Amino acid sequence: MGLSRCYSLMKCLLIIFNIIFLLVGVGACVFSGWALWDGRGSETSAGRAGLCALVAWAAVLTLGALAALAGAIRGSASLLAGAFALLALSALAEGGAAWWGAAHSAHLTQMLRDRLRHTLTHDYGVLPARTQMLDAIQHGLQCCGAESTRDWQHAAWGGGLERDRSGETIDLSVRAPAAYYWVPRSCCSTADPEECESARRVVTASGGGAGLHGVPCGARVLDALSTAARAPLAAAGALLAAHAAALLLALALCLRAHPDTRYTKKQTLRWTKSTHETNPHFIPISADKESYLFRYKA
Repeated sequence: MGLSRCYSLMKCLLIIFNIIFLLVGVGACVFSGWALWDGRGSETSAGRAGLCALVAWAAVLTLGALAALAGAIRGSASLLAGAFALLALSALAEGGAAWWGAAHSAHLTQMLRDRLRHTLTHDYGVLPARTQMLDAIQHGLQCCGAESTRDWQHAAWGGGLERDRSGETIDLSVRAPAAYYWVPRSCCSTADPEECESARRVVTASGGGAGLHGVPCGARVLDALSTAARAPLAAAGALLAAHAAALLLALALCLRAHPDTRYTKKQTLRWTKSTHETNPHFIPISADKESYLFRYKA
């Protein structure tokens, strides 16, 4: 009775774990497919590669969860063995991704800073989605520019790229008129429209002034991402722990589901008379004075 209850508990736990895996895998597949179809998340080769890797991991996790559910319900050793292999592969991918991210955290941080600067310089005012995203960052985090307000001096939105390509030099003579560059309204720290319009016109030699956010966005974006990533990282750690538990349960149930190879449908055994009484799966075929001849009934 105790072993039967333990077996039932292991089966229920395996089913619960794999329902969670199935939901996670299907959700990741849907999200990755939508991102690839939408195109905004796969504009670069790195983005496409990341989304394709996510699709592959989600597909393996989904197939492993389906195989584990079917194997647990039917008590099939082959399905449980296949589920163990697929879940082990997905767990290995999760562990490898976590190790790679921890080993290259400094490089990823610098890539994020470079991407923010590239978006500001080349995409703002050109791509509506990037423009709205950068405005939301500057307004929400109360910052301006990637590394400083001077980043807007070279932005395509204000004509900075054209000046850089033309090789135009700045006249620093006393009689030269003052040179200016413009920053977006999202850089304004004041709610007064007139003050904001006046503050947006920044002298070239200046890094901003009153009425503008004086903090660069690079550091604040990294701080916001590190804070927001705590919950997803905790969920990923819990998922990896659930993977380890599910692998142990799948292996145990797989070994439990294997029939005893000593008894098959075609094998006959000569046991004592108490065999049929203690195990009704053995039916008598013939009898003599001391023992019965039994056949295993599957």
